[in-house]
Amino acid sequence: MSARGFTLVELLIATVITLLVVAGALMIAASARSTFLVEPAALDTARRLREGTDALASALRSAGGALAAGDGVEWLGSSVPAVWPLTDLDGGPSSSFAALWVLSAVGEGGRGRILTSAAAPGAALTLDTASGSCPLTAAVCGLDVGDAAVVFDGRGHFDVFEVGVVSASLGLVTPSAPLSRAYAAGSWVVEARADRFGLVRQPDGSRTLTRVTWAGAREPIVDGVTAIDIDVWGQAEVPRLRDAATGTGLTTYGLHPPAADAVDDTGFWPDGEHCMTARSGGLPVTRLADRTADLTGLARLGPADFADGPWCPRDGSAGAFDADLFRIRRIDLRLRVEVRSATFRGPAGRLFARGGTAADPRHWVTDRALSLSVALNR
Repeated sequence: MSARGFTLVELLIATVITLLVVAGALMIAASARSTFLVEPAALDTARRLREGTDALASALRSAGGALAAGDGVEWLGSSVPAVWPLTDLDGGPSSSFAALWVLSAVGEGGRGRILTSAAAPGAALTLDTASGSCPLTAAVCGLDVGDAAVVFDGRGHFDVFEVGVVSASLGLVTPSAPLSRAYAAGSWVVEARADRFGLVRQPDGSRTLTRVTWAGAREPIVDGVTAIDIDVWGQAEVPRLRDAATGTGLTTYGLHPPAADAVDDTGFWPDGEHCMTARSGGLPVTRLADRTADLTGLARLGPADFADGPWCPRDGSAGAFDADLFRIRRIDLRLRVEVRSATFRGPAGRLFARGGTAADPRHWVTDRALSLSVALNR
């Protein structure tokens, strides 16, 4: 610098140095900002993963439900499959499970037993309002208009329906639509939830873990779920049976064997038999077969195991289901969730089910996965 000021060269050098310093500062600031945003995105991904697994585990733990009877306690899952593994929400063909149908009695909800046999599938159900199993409420055994309920008879027949009309004075509950059959006296009517859980694809290509209610309402639970893997484990040993004349505890799982002289009102099964129980030498014997067990006494079950019978209430009937569904004792779940924004996802591959636009690995929020096992109540 001369006495008259800076030369042009000196000014150019100073300008270049200033620009380099500013550029470096901006790069550091941008990097810091990106790093600052990565952590909240990672925490959000982990939170959604926990919410998804918690929702599925909670639904499975509530599957079935204890029903207080006048002479003891029955279990919804002993008469109706409480957990039904699905290949997807629509039940399409697949070699693995990715969705679930879960039936559960509503805690402290309505419940009662049919007092007199229904005259027709669309007729009102007369409940025993004097029974100890009937909650004393303004409605009929706690059941009111609009409630979802399940009716079942212990022989493999069941229907999920909406309560259309009630008459407290007469103890009548009328389904909003005809049932599959006229249910006999002694059948249970229980307020229930019947939900399907699975993935729904969104317009942007992502998928949302969704609960589909029996009425068809779709309730989003967690978005950004890339996969659900479901392994089903069931009782390998066939149920051990006792004759109805010997008292309670007639089976270790599934439908209780009928009394030897019990008549099937459809005329399909011989006296004392139904879809899970035959008779040999006058004694009940199971129609199921043993499966190969692991060290825990359970057998892994796949879609083919629920498509080969024996069928309840009988083969070819409306809503027939595989009796092996009563075997289910444990569900293993694995949920995988991605970060919401593609700006935190790298190329598709092992770390990302769906690729994104992030080039710098320091700014990646990789897919998160969580596995858990849920033992069913019965």
